[in-house]
Amino acid sequence: MQFKGTLYLPGDKSISHRAIMLSSIANGKSIIRNLNDGDDLQSTISVLKACGAKINRINKTIEVEGVDLISPNKELDCGNSGTTTRLVSGLLSSQGLNFTLIGDDSLSSRPMKRIIIPLQKMGCNISSSNNVLPLIIDAKKGTYPIDYKVPVASAQVKSCILLAALGADKPSTIQEDILTRNHTEIMLSTMGASVSVQDKIITINPLNSKLSPIDITIPSDPSSAAFFAALAVLNDDSELTLNNVLLNKTRIGFMEVLKKMNCHLSIDNKQLNNGEEVGDITFSTSTIHSTEIESKIVPAIIDEIPILAVVAAYSNGVTIFRNVEELKYKECDRLHAIIHNLNAFGINAYEKEDSLFVEGGKPDKLAEIATFHDHRIAMAFTILSLTSFGKYHLDNKDCIDISLPNFFNLIKRVAK
Repeated sequence: MQFKGTLYLPGDKSISHRAIMLSSIANGKSIIRNLNDGDDLQSTISVLKACGAKINRINKTIEVEGVDLISPNKELDCGNSGTTTRLVSGLLSSQGLNFTLIGDDSLSSRPMKRIIIPLQKMGCNISSSNNVLPLIIDAKKGTYPIDYKVPVASAQVKSCILLAALGADKPSTIQEDILTRNHTEIMLSTMGASVSVQDKIITINPLNSKLSPIDITIPSDPSSAAFFAALAVLNDDSELTLNNVLLNKTRIGFMEVLKKMNCHLSIDNKQLNNGEEVGDITFSTSTIHSTEIESKIVPAIIDEIPILAVVAAYSNGVTIFRNVEELKYKECDRLHAIIHNLNAFGINAYEKEDSLFVEGGKPDKLAEIATFHDHRIAMAFTILSLTSFGKYHLDNKDCIDISLPNFFNLIKRVAK
């Protein structure tokens, strides 16, 4: 199959979450365009509305009128969204609220101890069974400042603490060993908060006044772009241009990996959008080389490893992803899901000492894709199946709606 043309993808999921959350406590009306249209964002909107947020859609624009949020009179359902759960925990705590967070079966099995510990240190009373959802959080006394070193590289944990620290009475500091995506810091600064970063230490001051509202067009999601990048580089006589893609250096590690794998890509029309760099990226047919991905880059590609493993399946050797244990704690055990599906399609893949090994070649068996109800697994192996067999069969197509409901229509738009 050939894939050619230009696509404008839905807004970045991470920035969309933060834009909705922070504008809900700002002083005045915020305008948000190209908000990510996945189910996870609907969970965030629903949770905030239950706390009194004024969020309205007018045509394709979201208007958010900042208010003083209130403690909800019902449980807050975060659906499948870990980002909603962890960031809302910090945001609502900073506002001195009492609330209970619940989620679906998948989310309810994901570890929450990593936010429970710092929030408790910041004065929140938290009740949880086995450190998973439901979380019952009493923050009515507000939050205390904290000096905290994040033990596991996680932008969600870091952002939870940053947001909770907005309600403290003195500055807080957060230290990372490995830099993670910094959208929270950028957006807080853009909206008037006092945030400084030196080396890997972030200092945030409590809010002395409300945040300023924003007027933002959300850049296209690089994690979604990765699937279409793979579609272009793996298929003959193909070239795709993706417009207005987020180019934040903490988010485009997958492009550096693709370059190491000999993939052809170019970037044009770079510009700044509310503190974030964006640009147009063109990907084209490439001969894939195997490579080794070091552990230090894994936090920057953690969401893209499923599709990068698919690209590696077409390489000329063994590709190694070092220290990817964090994959086991995503929407599903993604490490197991990747290996299971690669093996099903005839590619030898295995885990050794928390690293993923993919022996390249060419998928030679058409298999049903076992999604494990995970959107990124579903999309990654749809790309593989289309590339090798021109068709696909998923055991759960609906899970893709979590992040990219229009996935199949976008593929049809550029298929030749």
